[in-house]
Amino acid sequence: MQLPIGYTLRPDVAAVADYLRLREIAGLTPRSVAAAEAGLPRTVFGVTIEHDGRAVAMGRIVGDGALCLQIADIAVDPAHQSRGLGKAVMAALMAHVADRTSAEVYVNLIADGDAHRLYAQFGFEPVAPLSQGMACWVHTR
Repeated sequence: MQLPIGYTLRPDVAAVADYLRLREIAGLTPRSVAAAEAGLPRTVFGVTIEHDGRAVAMGRIVGDGALCLQIADIAVDPAHQSRGLGKAVMAALMAHVADRTSAEVYVNLIADGDAHRLYAQFGFEPVAPLSQGMACWVHTR
């Protein structure tokens, strides 16, 4: 997918500081430095889009790499939204899935707000009523 002039997509997980900043400014649930430092290195595949050397969009795939994958942490800096960056992130993530996984890999995600419109362009659809998405925050110490 063609990015606007001045934007570069890197096949790499966002740095911890960029990850935390992009989540916050994009309105995602804040995460701690400790959690980001522990979790980000375990990413199956990630992408970051930069503009003038600064991360302005990101996304990653987590999971076991073959049977079950989850699209996570799709975030675009509000100052750079409506330029196709979210779509470029998703296209790169889904290209990775198509190129590097088994034929029966199950890919899931949680769509916040109107993001379901973006994800539908990549074949994602609601799982209800056959399945129901569920979540639980576990807080330790």
